[in-house]
Amino acid sequence: ETIIKYAKVYKLDPRLLKAIIAAESQFVLRAVSPRGARGLMQVMPKTAEGVGVSAADLHDPESNIQAGAAYVAFLFQAAWKKYKLKGVRFQDGPLWLTQRIIASYNAGPKFLWRNGGWYNETKHYVRKVMLFYRSRVTDIRRSPKSLAVMPELPAEGLGQL
Repeated sequence: ETIIKYAKVYKLDPRLLKAIIAAESQFVLRAVSPRGARGLMQVMPKTAEGVGVSAADLHDPESNIQAGAAYVAFLFQAAWKKYKLKGVRFQDGPLWLTQRIIASYNAGPKFLWRNGGWYNETKHYVRKVMLFYRSRVTDIRRSPKSLAVMPELPAEGLGQL
């Protein structure tokens, strides 16, 4: 639900956010990288603060996904401005640019502008995110809690199904 919420807020593809989470933390809520990135989306404290989320809240799934999604949106916006893609939805952008955005999420915003010269770790990371993005891992499933708010079907007429 939280992935869907922030995908809508930032007009991102929820499957991409979920693919980043899968690659970054394997869905481990309290993950911490050797460099200090935290939570599901492995957000650095300075990055979180830069997008308006307290670094102290990075182990809270909602805050972490909010910070990660805001940063992904920031990268998309920077890329769209640089490559003059105004009016094109993020999910309709060219694949090579989505891959640069993923590389930038991993290694820093300078990778939006780099032609080649990616770290081996970044190359593997982009491949991993793209594999998850195209797999069933990123299927969006609704929680039983959200399904409980679905309207009930009328009892009559069900016997005819």
